[in-house]
Amino acid sequence: MNRESLERHLACVDHEIARTEQHLRRQHELIAKLEGCGEDAAEARSVLAAMEGSQALRLADRELFRQELALFRQRLKKIW
Repeated sequence: MNRESLERHLACVDHEIARTEQHLRRQHELIAKLEGCGEDAAEARSVLAAMEGSQALRLADRELFRQELALFRQRLKKIW
């Protein structure tokens, strides 16, 4: 993968991470609301766990893209 592709992928992953953070906050709010009303929040908690798992994968992807871009930058530096 070239540097430009990595930068595009990193930007997309950053966007998805931010978007998912909003969804996670809303899911936490839903759980609190359900529990506050004495409702069963088991399904909402299950959805939250799946969302958190997906987010963990996105965070790992972002770290890999960042590391790969760092390698590109190191190779582009002149050492002489």
